[in-house]
Amino acid sequence: MPVSLSPPQAAPRRRIPASFVLALYEYLDQQGVDSEGLLPLPRPRADSPLNADIPIGDWRELLDCAATHLQDPLLGLHLGQTLGPRHIGVLGYVVMASQNLGEALNRLHRYQRLIYDVTPLEVRSSGISIELVWDADHGRPGPLVDETAITVLVHICRRLSGVNLSPLQVSFINPWPDDTSEYERYFGCPVQFDQPETIISMDMGLLLQPLDTADPAMLAMLEEQADALLAQLPSASPLVDEVRRRISRLLPEHNPDIATVSKNMGVSVRTLQRQLSEAGTSFLKELGAVRREIAERYLRETRLGLVDIALLVGYSEHSAFTRSFIRWTGMTPLEYRNQNS
Repeated sequence: MPVSLSPPQAAPRRRIPASFVLALYEYLDQQGVDSEGLLPLPRPRADSPLNADIPIGDWRELLDCAATHLQDPLLGLHLGQTLGPRHIGVLGYVVMASQNLGEALNRLHRYQRLIYDVTPLEVRSSGISIELVWDADHGRPGPLVDETAITVLVHICRRLSGVNLSPLQVSFINPWPDDTSEYERYFGCPVQFDQPETIISMDMGLLLQPLDTADPAMLAMLEEQADALLAQLPSASPLVDEVRRRISRLLPEHNPDIATVSKNMGVSVRTLQRQLSEAGTSFLKELGAVRREIAERYLRETRLGLVDIALLVGYSEHSAFTRSFIRWTGMTPLEYRNQNS
């Protein structure tokens, strides 16, 4: 049974806006810290270009440096509450001009690469709730990076809607801290750690919450600018698309390996490894992505047994397939089928 794959997302560049660094400098200034002498990267100019950014590794290093100096393991939670729309550039103003919170989150999904080109955002809905999901397959930037980003998102939603909205639950992929009380006090909901994915779960009713800053006339102009900036970012690699196609064709026959795929493509294993690395991915990542996508489609759209699906995606043992599926989605194949049937 052939399965068509959706186009691969562009490989994340693993970068964040330089304006985040400026926000950290401003936060340290407010704490009375000599930020210029402490941080290893220079302070960004307030009039830096909208597309100025830095590698996520540098951002993590800056946060670690500041947290160590301040002796504040909750720096992400504290810093995130000081960032506003001006720190996230044109996307901040696109979000502000949206009619309601649902439209704002939809535009966040569309333009996330402009402010957090690290882990792709996936949006899931169950009818009564909506989940914003960032997986662990694209790397783990670290607790301070993740906690800053999630806090910023909740903080801006509250600020723009004018209400102290609370998620249903927040989940982080990072290890449990010694004390979760401050997280739960800020988010106003249960907060889980050491989870398969980072998730903000929200009541679907919150999406209708109007924004005080809505401006339909300005929105069209801002989206045009955001589209232009998004178009400047690297697009999905044709190489990755081709690798995925070949993996999907080989899966029902046997467990595809990089040697077989590279031979079919007429290149050496070393060349294919290098090309995938330059595209920001690896053969194992793409193999896992193809397996997951095909498995999810079979579970949603067919009545095939779980053993048959395991074989179709290249697993000789049902137990190995189940372990991988739990790692991908946080649930068993049967639980996924029951939830999505």
